[in-house]
Amino acid sequence: MFVRDIMTHNPVSISPEATLRELLSVMTDKTFEAIPVKKNGKVVGIVTDWDVVVNYSNREAGNYLDSTRVKDVMTSNVATVSPDEIVEMAAYHMYFHDLDAIPVVDEKDNLVGIVTQSDLFRTFVTLMGLRTRGTRITLDVPDKVGILAEITRIVKDAGISIASLSTYTPPEKKRGNVILRVKTGHVKELVDKFIDEGFHVVHVSQVWE
Repeated sequence: MFVRDIMTHNPVSISPEATLRELLSVMTDKTFEAIPVKKNGKVVGIVTDWDVVVNYSNREAGNYLDSTRVKDVMTSNVATVSPDEIVEMAAYHMYFHDLDAIPVVDEKDNLVGIVTQSDLFRTFVTLMGLRTRGTRITLDVPDKVGILAEITRIVKDAGISIASLSTYTPPEKKRGNVILRVKTGHVKELVDKFIDEGFHVVHVSQVWE
């Protein structure tokens, strides 16, 4: 999955010269928490509702919203991503740069979209199969070559389709978890087969939308 698949196209932006009152008017009207700051078509920063709040305490009381410009409170040199970038890199930049949203720019650095935390949460839910009826099965497995092939073979032999599959192995550990979501609520025989073939079934739960 790529950034272009989850981003909001042609997002609302604001000028660095706009006042904070103008910014809050846009945020309130559109219920945005973060807005890209654009000048001459290029992204020059990003501004959030938190930027407005936290900077108020650093200024004298008075006509703060009308006298303060977006450029005075925005985050400059903000990280951006390409629409052709993988979704994981958008999440990586947002996490390590503590961003509520990340602007998406084309090869000419023109603003073409935005990805928010809500977009990433929705993508996570989809990738984990939470929008597909079925059953979640967690297996504790050794970290060895071919383990996923063994698991998928067992599921295939049972005549069951896999909605999603993910793995987690802690650093420096020799065992980890494989999390399967299968498209059926009837998994007793499948679970028994896993156990018969030496797998440790940690958890089984049905997932119904």
